[in-house]
Amino acid sequence: MNRAQKIARFNLIVIMTALVISAIAVSVLHFVVGLQMRRALGGFGFIGICGLTGLSQLLYKKERDKVSFDERDLMILRRASLGAYSIFWFLFVLAAMIPFVVMGPKGAVSVKYLAAMVFGGMIVVVLVQSIITLELYGCREKGEKP
Repeated sequence: MNRAQKIARFNLIVIMTALVISAIAVSVLHFVVGLQMRRALGGFGFIGICGLTGLSQLLYKKERDKVSFDERDLMILRRASLGAYSIFWFLFVLAAMIPFVVMGPKGAVSVKYLAAMVFGGMIVVVLVQSIITLELYGCREKGEKP
């Protein structure tokens, strides 16, 4: 498994962990504790765990005296980035237009939703890029044991 695969796997694990813990926290706060959904959404604070994806470059450093990135890796990086940003822009435009359609041109949207769109966009880009990277490299290298 090369460096790009390790980084993608780490990012995927971190983001999925943050999403699962956040969903569990919101569910527990709403259904078990009995908070209103508006207050229970504070459980999404666990999304902050996604900040650990910034450590992936430090955890998986480049090895000296070894070619760690070639033309194939560059092609995979470009395809993964193109796929990630294509999905990001589709969802971003959708998130911007749905309130317009639902509330009309005179409706108002709270500023806190704009910040959620930024963080959600970052999560979507890293998540999709990691999935596409792992998919393009294949499940495992030739000769690698499961």
